[in-house]
Amino acid sequence: MKIARIISAVLTAVLLLCAAAPVFSADGYTDVKEKRWSHDAIMYVTEKGYMKGVTDDRFDPAGSMTRGMFVTVLYRKEGTPAVEFRPDFTDVKAGKYYSKAVIWAKDLGVVTGVTDVTFDPDGKITREQLATMLFRYCTVKNLYVDERGDVSSFSDKGKIHSYAADAMSWAVEKKLISGVTKDTLDPRGLATREQVATILKRFDETDFTTLADFYRPYVEQMADHAEVMLREAMDGLRAKPDFTLPELHNWGNGLLAMGLVEFGRYDLVEEYIDMWLDHPNRGEILSTDAGLAGWCAMDLYKLTGDEKYADLVRECLAGILARPTDKYGEIKYDRNENDAILVDGTGMATPFLARYSAEFDDAETGRIAVLQVTNFLKMGVDPARHLAFHGYENGTFGGEMGWGRGTGYLMMAIGSVMRYCHDEDALAKCEEFIRWTFKYMKPEYKFGWTLSPFEKDAPSDTSATFKIMWGVMEAKKNGLASSVSDDTVKKIARAGLTDVYDGVVKGSSGGSGGFGSYSENYDENMSYGQGATLAFYALFLKYLENG
Repeated sequence: MKIARIISAVLTAVLLLCAAAPVFSADGYTDVKEKRWSHDAIMYVTEKGYMKGVTDDRFDPAGSMTRGMFVTVLYRKEGTPAVEFRPDFTDVKAGKYYSKAVIWAKDLGVVTGVTDVTFDPDGKITREQLATMLFRYCTVKNLYVDERGDVSSFSDKGKIHSYAADAMSWAVEKKLISGVTKDTLDPRGLATREQVATILKRFDETDFTTLADFYRPYVEQMADHAEVMLREAMDGLRAKPDFTLPELHNWGNGLLAMGLVEFGRYDLVEEYIDMWLDHPNRGEILSTDAGLAGWCAMDLYKLTGDEKYADLVRECLAGILARPTDKYGEIKYDRNENDAILVDGTGMATPFLARYSAEFDDAETGRIAVLQVTNFLKMGVDPARHLAFHGYENGTFGGEMGWGRGTGYLMMAIGSVMRYCHDEDALAKCEEFIRWTFKYMKPEYKFGWTLSPFEKDAPSDTSATFKIMWGVMEAKKNGLASSVSDDTVKKIARAGLTDVYDGVVKGSSGGSGGFGSYSENYDENMSYGQGATLAFYALFLKYLENG
């Protein structure tokens, strides 16, 4: 959906220099003649109420505007939301007309200071500063701003500051800013009032796309392929005369189903869960993999109200809680029944337990969910570098340290506890682990097969990246994970598309450096990579659409 009407609302008060500006006719300005190049733009912004004259009969088209003025009109456009003034800048004092506006814009990331401690509110705004504020404002409003124009033909392109390079290129591409002459862009020149009026008129007339509209086709394709993969898995099991239940609810199928549920594709997931219900010998739940399918069954119960799904959810709970535990209460995942505690099990059991505790009002289950996370953070994470091991056994670390997909499993558990549980001590530990994890993010805004700083050239891994990010998005639903900025989330989302081909998610490893190693293939389209990636992008779309 194109959103010209939203853009008009976005800038309804841009460059409005006082809260209740009277509306004038541009024809009433003695210094704006009909033949002046900016006449129509000045008439437009005046009638819209974006700007007013410096007096009743003068617009001062060649006059300059200040940084404080521009920020203030953006703030007023937003309805002057409540802001607690802080003396973040030494030259922005309390009680000025722009004081709260500057803090509001800084908190959103629309503006930064000209230095670490000064904002220069009375400084005249340059063309590149104006473009940058508009660019960042569009980013905050979740509009698509990845278009880039060619500025190479301008002889003064080298004068564009690095901070403004993307914004100026974007503004040129969207035809918001043009050269002041045929071959000069004048990025550091002062933005005159008539130039601003012209840019504003062009802005309103430009057809923009929301980020949600940009990403939705990609996510639709991911969901289509996830359905193909889950359908193939289900058909393959139906062809076997005696398939076992763990073959159905294994972690690959479970993550595919989670991704489809997050995106609202329920039909196939219902068929998948019904296969479980219809299994002639459901038997004992043998691993924590079942938590993923149980998590999906909670959605089906909420959607349909059918008690058979609630019964299955309770069966999952009973089965997971019946699994062996270590002396600390950590639930064992290992199918081989040894004493190892694996991060896989923590990551698949805990989201189910945490969500169950909230949706079925079960405080004890919530306590157990918190225990899984805090135990692993205490005993399965290197205290010096906050890197997760694959697991631990009898108090001894085991498996590869910093395994990206393992960290992803742990982050799924962490995010769920942060969303559904309310243990302040646990939340603090979870926030700390998130901060440390993002220190190991690769420069291309992905996470690697290994997070170790000693293996910086290890390939990125989509399953690791988007298990981590699904957990972060879960925490953000509760207003947490504040160390991961919205801008970082958007950059990771954009970077992830480089591993998606017509909906097929590649770049997931088929190997593991855990207690036993097996082959690795970083080009595989793995079910867990497809499911985890879809699950994140589905949450990301909701974030873009609903906040």
